[in-house]
Amino acid sequence: MLVYCSSLALDPVGGAQDVIRQIAVWVGKRCRSFIDPERLGHGIRDFNIAGKYHIQSRVSVDDDNSPVYPFLFCAQLSHADEQVSGRRWVMEVGLQQDTPDSEIICTFLLKTDEVSARVTTPIQVTRPRLVQDIVEHCNPSNYTPGLRVKRLDEKSAAAFLIEVEREERSYPIVIISPLRDGKYLVAPERIRSLLIGIADVVAIQQGANTYKIEDILGRRYAAWRGAINIVFKPRRGGKPSYCESILLHPDDLNNLLEEGKSIESEVLAIITHRTNLPCSWQHISLDVVNRKILRRQLGKSIERAKQNNETAEYVALLEEADRELQEKDNEVAILRSDLEETTVEARKLQADIDGLKYALSGRESSTDENTDEVEAITPLREAISAVFKDDPSLEQSLTIISALFPDRVVVLESAYSSARDSIQFRYGSKAFKLLWNLAIGYWEALASGLGDGQAKDVFGHNAFAANESEVLSAAGKSRRTFHYRGRDIEMQKHLKIGVKDSVAETLRVHFEWLSDEQRIVIGYCGKHLDF
Repeated sequence: MLVYCSSLALDPVGGAQDVIRQIAVWVGKRCRSFIDPERLGHGIRDFNIAGKYHIQSRVSVDDDNSPVYPFLFCAQLSHADEQVSGRRWVMEVGLQQDTPDSEIICTFLLKTDEVSARVTTPIQVTRPRLVQDIVEHCNPSNYTPGLRVKRLDEKSAAAFLIEVEREERSYPIVIISPLRDGKYLVAPERIRSLLIGIADVVAIQQGANTYKIEDILGRRYAAWRGAINIVFKPRRGGKPSYCESILLHPDDLNNLLEEGKSIESEVLAIITHRTNLPCSWQHISLDVVNRKILRRQLGKSIERAKQNNETAEYVALLEEADRELQEKDNEVAILRSDLEETTVEARKLQADIDGLKYALSGRESSTDENTDEVEAITPLREAISAVFKDDPSLEQSLTIISALFPDRVVVLESAYSSARDSIQFRYGSKAFKLLWNLAIGYWEALASGLGDGQAKDVFGHNAFAANESEVLSAAGKSRRTFHYRGRDIEMQKHLKIGVKDSVAETLRVHFEWLSDEQRIVIGYCGKHLDF
């Protein structure tokens, strides 16, 4: 099973030998034994340490051990799992350098081999330590994904959106948001270190306005209140600006922690599930190096045969073998390209199918009355039915306004809670009309630049007040202060019905207009609050 696969572009001071030296050091630490870098770099058939670790390496060198370009190298370390019987771990590191002065492509592949299907113990996805060692000592390219944590705020969001939808982007982006207290559920630097070479990591800055960021990026690419959003590379063809994404909510992340799981490992597993296969096609494996060596030997044999005037049949046989190897390589490359295109198209079609299912769910009756869709829409359905019956509760009215005008009105939980406490209120239809006018006429007036003095006319006589009629005590101000997106907002603006000290006949809806967000935030909907 493929566990981890990635690649790096390197420019080490000492060339490929610097990378091979780091590989030898890492292998030596894993095996608790010294591994000679020079011997590893010249090729090892099968070196066994204590019957536990097996080391192999292949390299494209000439008869005098000088590199042959394109230069290829691969080292493999395999060993049994110390805790799971029947499982073997295999780690390969490959190098390719086209010319003595060009950059070195270093590929990594970690996999397991199980003796049978009975070996089912779960694997925690991890990044081999060797990747970090090579990053620290072998000078990776500045364009390497995940080389450093990038920062995001409302000022840089527009430029970031261009990068997200850039068609040439070939790697995922992980967006990490802070909690209300400014802390992160998992350190961005920790995730970055695991994803280097695979994905970029972007941390939303502490104190940044995540609502403005969401407005610029769109909900698909945004993250807030501790959530982590994984945005994959753009889909090519048809909709180049469309990027699939997976949002991990704070509750999901906290559940992982409660189960003793690692958030960073879960993020790595989600990404490598998509990236492992295409990365493995580019991996410089033992087989790749062996084919390179074989083809070179065939080429030399053909030249020798021609120089020694060998029979034409012998030369033709060698040339045919060489041609077949080349054709097989080309066939594999074509099949891999076709598979990648098919995979992308399959994901696109699946997304279209999911969208159609969602759209049709409202037109076709479901045979399963307990589906998530039915459960989600039932409160809205009941609320609209109550409006037609001219008897909606305050909570039902808030539900309708929130569902139909999410871009204009935000209903806080405190408003729903106070509405439930005022279930005895008699004039539900009148309250609904006020809320409807709040979301339509009043919002449109303020959004167009008018003030309260003109916007209030949509409510009729004496149904709106811009502030309280009496001076508020400290406790009165506190009762009218509500928490929204990390800040406390005092809401003196209110809609009103009745003046009696009665839950059944009096209503106050406290709200505030946020001009920077072009939204109305409702914090309270219930009986008259004490001054």
